[in-house]
Amino acid sequence: MGMKGFSDEFESPEHYIIDITYKIWEQRGLQRIRDWYSDDCPVKTPMSSSVGVEPVISGTQATLDEFQDRHLLADDVIIGEWEEGTFYSSHRVRSPAHKSGAGLFGPAPKSPQPVTMLTFADCICRANQVVDEYLVRDNCGIAIQLGIDPAEQAKRMIDNGNRDGAMAAEDLVSRWSGEYFECGEAALAAPILAAYEKRFGAFEGLASWQEHYDRAVRFEGSGHHLSYGFERMAQWDAARLKGLSDPKFKVHHLIVKQTVGKPVCVAMRWSLTAIHAQASMFGEGSGARVALLGVSHFEMRDGKILNEWCIFDELSLYAQLMLK
Repeated sequence: MGMKGFSDEFESPEHYIIDITYKIWEQRGLQRIRDWYSDDCPVKTPMSSSVGVEPVISGTQATLDEFQDRHLLADDVIIGEWEEGTFYSSHRVRSPAHKSGAGLFGPAPKSPQPVTMLTFADCICRANQVVDEYLVRDNCGIAIQLGIDPAEQAKRMIDNGNRDGAMAAEDLVSRWSGEYFECGEAALAAPILAAYEKRFGAFEGLASWQEHYDRAVRFEGSGHHLSYGFERMAQWDAARLKGLSDPKFKVHHLIVKQTVGKPVCVAMRWSLTAIHAQASMFGEGSGARVALLGVSHFEMRDGKILNEWCIFDELSLYAQLMLK
């Protein structure tokens, strides 16, 4: 895939994504956002949305003020060619940092507190700019690492003016959807789609979906969760899906990346709406329909899922239930 329409300084889509991320964040080139984001670029997260360059600059500055030594390490960049001169990137970012300033997660601590953030940034890129972005970060995991109760953190965000959780679940999904597309050899992702339909589309148990996973599966999920093997992965599912009923699961994009000598890599943006019918880790059952908005990455071995990263912003779900 060529780089038609992009600056000669970038050798590939992967280089573009990694380089602009480094120069914006670690070299503090915040004004370069004006070069690399279009004037009307929408940025959508499970808890908010914005349009234009100025909110991107101010949001980046606010995060750097709170986590001043944040590094952005590319776990992977999964590229899907969409049309000539345009590509879709799903960037998995690992960010070690210390909370040293005041910000989204409260006042400045007496001494810096270490955290590791996991973020997915899905971008449509055209003519040397990001023209559309979907962003999900494990904010609940950050709160847990800082010793903050997730429900209290969600309330803090609501009190600071973030009230998008009051939107109807269907409207949140619509904002998270965009234009559906598949990139690469989608048939290779059949085990992933089957597993998610059983886990999130029908709330079926371990016995139904373990056939799609390697026995040595490594699973990283929101809430700062890391586990190995089927049983603990099933426990993560149960903790989050308990109390939900009437699920409606939808895939919004699918990218399959094949590289010689490496595992097949897959990126998927997805949503799940359901009724919070009974008590769960997110609180008492309310009967409200809520939306889980997520991104997942996978690595395959011999047709089965060996590694999975599954992130939705759990604080968004807490906030939805507080506001409905």
